[in-house]
Amino acid sequence: MSSVPMSCVDVVWKGNCRDPKVRYRLLSYLHRLAHLSDGYLRQGERPQLSLVGEGHTPPRPNIEVVDEVLSGPIMISSAIAPHPERLVARAREAGLSVTEPDDGSPHVIMLDEVLLRGLDFKLFDPRDLHPDDNRMSFVFVECPEHHFLDGRLVEVTKKDGEVHLAEPRLRLQTYLEDWTDCLFSWTRFFVVGDFWWQRHEELQGYADYRGVFEELQTTRGSDEAMEATFDAVLSTFTQHAEHGIDEVRSLAKAGKA
Repeated sequence: MSSVPMSCVDVVWKGNCRDPKVRYRLLSYLHRLAHLSDGYLRQGERPQLSLVGEGHTPPRPNIEVVDEVLSGPIMISSAIAPHPERLVARAREAGLSVTEPDDGSPHVIMLDEVLLRGLDFKLFDPRDLHPDDNRMSFVFVECPEHHFLDGRLVEVTKKDGEVHLAEPRLRLQTYLEDWTDCLFSWTRFFVVGDFWWQRHEELQGYADYRGVFEELQTTRGSDEAMEATFDAVLSTFTQHAEHGIDEVRSLAKAGKA
């Protein structure tokens, strides 16, 4: 018996939050999700032989807490903003170097140094079909001298001595699509008001979730509604994870039959 390949979709998100207290509050919640995902990932991990000294790069941690100053060249994609052309205009007004790639990809803004703080973690998928596109990045730029960059969400890539900051993105299996809409809707409604994402459509699912959040906020107060709805986000993730594990086990048994 052969399994039917599951469809997948890319989701990209952006946001701007210049208030450190608000950022830390968001990250405190996301740490709970990261550790929940990490628990499932560790269940399926296989012991790794030590490859230190053989030219191999150690495996990336499931959870990365980012708090570091990086030195240039720092290459920032203008796509980290909902309106890239405005970001480019402000960068030029500030005297920053801006380049336009020949291939038509987003403009690149150059910095010599940047402070990054936030969280980057691997999202559990029992099939692990996209090992290079399975991480959630909630890393913020701290750059008060350039307010148009300060507080922006980015995904960090280091390559050949360069640091690339781009918009965070993730490749999702179908079973996590609605869940991601809920998580991102929660983030926009309760924490980062200009948080934006696109799956098939911009802010997919937000209109429906906003109505639920507003009703809970009215009946239970903002703090209690925020806590209760995030508990629901975690609970739903757990249900999807358990269901996915059961499916993988069933397919494995069917393949051996």
